[in-house]
Amino acid sequence: MDRYQIIRIIHDYMSRKPVLKAWIFGSFARGEEKAQSDIDILFVPDFEHGSFTLLTHGGMYEDLKQLLGREVDLVVDGSLRPYAQESVERDKILVYERVS
Repeated sequence: MDRYQIIRIIHDYMSRKPVLKAWIFGSFARGEEKAQSDIDILFVPDFEHGSFTLLTHGGMYEDLKQLLGREVDLVVDGSLRPYAQESVERDKILVYERVS
């Protein structure tokens, strides 16, 4: 599965969830992925218009892992340590944004 197929799957999936925005980052965003690379996804939950809980997060993780056929790292925006946030900001590519 190439990067564009992965982006399409993530976009379509996030459009059905309580999510405002989602980005990929890391090796897939840089085009440096290997066969064993996981897919790093950063997202902004929609707390106002959807019920978002730890259970929701876990379900999304399992769904995306199955849909993408790879391990995923599903990270809520704002939860990263400052040193990691800098790296993510350099790499991230927007793959989904809810349109009002």
